[in-house]
Amino acid sequence: MQSNSMNYQGTYKIDRQSVLQKTYYLLCLFFAEKEISRRSSPGKQDAPLRSLESMFFESETSKLLLEIAIAVRVVDEQMNKLPSGDPVRAEYERRKAEVDTLPYGLFDDLNLDLRQTCNKIIHSDVMELHYTDGVEAHEDDAAYKYGDGDKTIEWKHWNGYVRLCGKTTRGSEWYVLLDVEVYVTGVYTLLSNN
Repeated sequence: MQSNSMNYQGTYKIDRQSVLQKTYYLLCLFFAEKEISRRSSPGKQDAPLRSLESMFFESETSKLLLEIAIAVRVVDEQMNKLPSGDPVRAEYERRKAEVDTLPYGLFDDLNLDLRQTCNKIIHSDVMELHYTDGVEAHEDDAAYKYGDGDKTIEWKHWNGYVRLCGKTTRGSEWYVLLDVEVYVTGVYTLLSNN
């Protein structure tokens, strides 16, 4: 029998840097959406900035949330299969204990850790972005922007929360208002080399 000169391990290879890059992109979407909304005319859905946002924002957010959650779950499974005395597993478990204390959901009555949060993202039937009123002056609200008048343009932006909901295998419903910034922080802390 001829040995294979390549050293394949027969498992999924998760590039942690790539996952971290995706968390960065998700965070950029979060912060950019507010500025796009502040600069877009609220009543003009066909304006270029608003049109681009309509075409890509929700799908990109969905894609990134899912890709990150799946990758984190695969890494978690792989780490759990390492021998209990393995130093890589020990460091992973130390970091996991740290990130599992983060408040991933607003009004979280489920007490989610990072793995459970990833499960909710993966198995959710709903992914609804939450919006809030913009308090800053809209770019086109010159008088208010420069302190010479009252606010005349009301605008909204994504506040960084995503409503997820679904049903358990036993049929009971669950709801999570995911804090994307906390989620990104948890993933970074778990997967980074720092």
